Amino acid sequence: MRKFISTLLFSICVTTMWAQYDVHHTQFMHNKLAINPAYAGDREVFAMTAIYRNQWFGIDGAPKTFTLHAHTPFMNKRNGIGLSIINDQIGMLNTTYAGVSYAYRMPVSEEATLNIGVQGRLEHARIDWSKSDPLDQDDNTIPVTEKSKTNPNFGVGVFLSHEHYYIGLSVPTILKSTVYDDNPITGVSLRSQRSYYLMGGIVKRLSHSVKFAPSVLFSYNPNAPFEMNFNANFIFLEKFWLGASYRLGDSVDALAMFQINDQFRIGAAYDYTLTKLQEFSPGSIELLVDYNFSFKGKRLNNIRFF
Repeated sequence: MRKFISTLLFSICVTTMWAQYDVHHTQFMHNKLAINPAYAGDREVFAMTAIYRNQWFGIDGAPKTFTLHAHTPFMNKRNGIGLSIINDQIGMLNTTYAGVSYAYRMPVSEEATLNIGVQGRLEHARIDWSKSDPLDQDDNTIPVTEKSKTNPNFGVGVFLSHEHYYIGLSVPTILKSTVYDDNPITGVSLRSQRSYYLMGGIVKRLSHSVKFAPSVLFSYNPNAPFEMNFNANFIFLEKFWLGASYRLGDSVDALAMFQINDQFRIGAAYDYTLTKLQEFSPGSIELLVDYNFSFKGKRLNNIRFF
């Protein structure tokens, strides 16, 4: 049965699914640069974030995603630049996204900044047919070598940042470009469709030692169901994060994070799926490492929750 589910997942991703959608994360509130290029440089220092996601673990060929972001402000913090690398593997299909983001940052008050960002990226898809498990071992239509294709793309976004809240609107992929070889069944088909993202969050102090940090993420893609993510985190002593999320019609999630010091924090998330996949998988997990570098004259005045 697990082999059947693995085959089903792969078939959906390679044949019947026309769009290559953006990878989603449960810890989306700590993964903004993947969604919105205007976030580049908003941490005020050089910052790096790494996230590993194992989705529907226990199912052969289920998605595994590794994400790495690095970004920093420059030129008196009026500009920001960032680098994003995302590797997503589903069965025999391996997709890598590598992008560079630029944001122009305009102060709109003493505490708020409006960022306008653009992103250029390459999308590389590779299929390894040596990992196939055909029912007919003599099926000559199945290739014996790897095949790959590469697409360019770009995105845009705006991001309003404040010490106590943020809101952003973005389209990470503008081009509806498609590349595939002469045989779209046995080759690689990589088609990008526009996804529209709206995100927001606040931090509110409940007591001397507790803060409340809810956040939301809405995404729309014409070839996928409308996606809504709701999250509520509680921050204790500015050290411990505990929270829960709900992804509409898909999962309920538990999140935890530990702020080791002003620069370094680690986090984890667990998704319990609400779909029929719960019969085959106990859920999904995410692990996060986040580090803010401090240089002379560029130290953080306080912990940046966003």
